Amino acid sequence: MTVVIFLAVLSVLVVVHELGHFLAARWNGVGVEEFGLGFPPRLIGWFKNGRGHWRTIGWRPPRHRHTIFSLNWIPLGGFVKLHGEDGIDRPNDPQSFSNKKAGQRILVVIAGVVMNIVLAAIIFIIGLSVGWPQATNNLGPQARVANQQIAIIEVIPDSPANQAGLQAGDLITSINQQTIASINQLRQLNQESAGQPLNYQIKRQETELDIQVKPQMMDGNNSQYTIGAALAESGLVSYAWPRAIWEGWRLTALSLKDIAVGFWQLLNGLFHGHNMADQVAGPVGIAVLTGQISSLGFIYLLQFVALLSLNLAFINILPLPALDGGRLLFIAIEKITGHRTKAQIEALVHNIGFILLLSLIILITFQDVSRLLR
Repeated sequence: MTVVIFLAVLSVLVVVHELGHFLAARWNGVGVEEFGLGFPPRLIGWFKNGRGHWRTIGWRPPRHRHTIFSLNWIPLGGFVKLHGEDGIDRPNDPQSFSNKKAGQRILVVIAGVVMNIVLAAIIFIIGLSVGWPQATNNLGPQARVANQQIAIIEVIPDSPANQAGLQAGDLITSINQQTIASINQLRQLNQESAGQPLNYQIKRQETELDIQVKPQMMDGNNSQYTIGAALAESGLVSYAWPRAIWEGWRLTALSLKDIAVGFWQLLNGLFHGHNMADQVAGPVGIAVLTGQISSLGFIYLLQFVALLSLNLAFINILPLPALDGGRLLFIAIEKITGHRTKAQIEALVHNIGFILLLSLIILITFQDVSRLLR
């Protein structure tokens, strides 16, 4: 079931991204040779012939200029093949991507990223209209909070919480049968325990647990009894409809900022020689995470889809060959220098970049599998 959910999520993100390129290309008069879900070889494709009738096509190259909508054997992505981006000069072809003005090419290239951001914003807006699980600190005005609870977001190794078996993601519903409404109340009960065991009532996914925890004075905190866990107050946050639109876009912007900061920290760690392997996940790791999150409920899966969509947008805008950002980089160089890179050279750079990107995905996938087998 996890694989099915993962492929469904991936398909939605890829279709939305590539649909952006497709619509922008059509709007700017660029021919689209193929709209593919998954990577080649082609399993099956459909196209509309000159008479307006739909026909099927297999793996063989087409003999026509009609757009093919295809399903491909490798279900880990998708693509839009634009007419004229293959490195072949077609100086008199009005549908060639390479013959379009820089502004038109920029619109076509950036449209996929924009669509992923818009998808995330729409999900956030809908979620914040009906009730969205999130931390209740730093909320906008007019926020309505229901089912407020305390969530464990990190457990310190060798801490009382770790020794008792508490986990990140656990929800603390009560302590010694006393309902917990705030982190301050929890800290007060830990302090009043004076190191005596407390019975924590925990909700872990759909399971209710009673776990005995003994607060301690940990290193660097010689006056407060603590369990050694980072906590956050969370609840179902909602807004009235007009406000939900603003808050949805605000949450989108904040999430993009967090993604950018996380990416910078990853690069900084690699630059200083730290092992950051556990901070990166490939298709297998994301599939496992998708299964874990889907078990929490549909609303949590929607949150995950929105965040994946923003991550896809951020990665694609990076100025690397084969990515949308790499194509934008070539257009920027053209505008700055006044000279355009030869189509054959640009195509070669992107093809090499794609091979390197695919190699990196395979390496990360191997790492994901190794992590699961430990």
